[in-house]
Amino acid sequence: MTSLSKASTSTKRKFKEASDLLEDVYEQVKKLLEGYAPPFKLRDLGVRNKKSAQLVVPKPVVIPGAYGGKPVDLQMAAVILQKGYVGFYVTTIYMNETAKKRLSPQFVKLLRGKTCFHLRKLDGGLKEDIEAALELGTKTYRERGWW
Repeated sequence: MTSLSKASTSTKRKFKEASDLLEDVYEQVKKLLEGYAPPFKLRDLGVRNKKSAQLVVPKPVVIPGAYGGKPVDLQMAAVILQKGYVGFYVTTIYMNETAKKRLSPQFVKLLRGKTCFHLRKLDGGLKEDIEAALELGTKTYRERGWW
């Protein structure tokens, strides 16, 4: 076996290990989401060729001034397995800027964009942070009468 093929085999092994780790992170986050169904509905996010799940309100809601006044299945949280990370989306922090201040600083450092947390592993209390974000979303949606 040449050194080039050894390097290639080593790289493939490392990629597989990283992929397996992300798969495990995805499954753990999905299991946390399952704990909130009911009252929410757990559905596939519908992204082609990607593992994904989302929590949506039990029945469509009308949001004044949005969606042309039509009732929509409003998402509370979602998880999607991406190539280099697991995306965990929390809609609550987009709708309520003060909600983000209730999350741990360690967790907020993983936020990319408005609602997506990039997860690569679940250590250092990240499971508890995800659980806290889901509790915050549940409370916010209940207060708004969306379930």
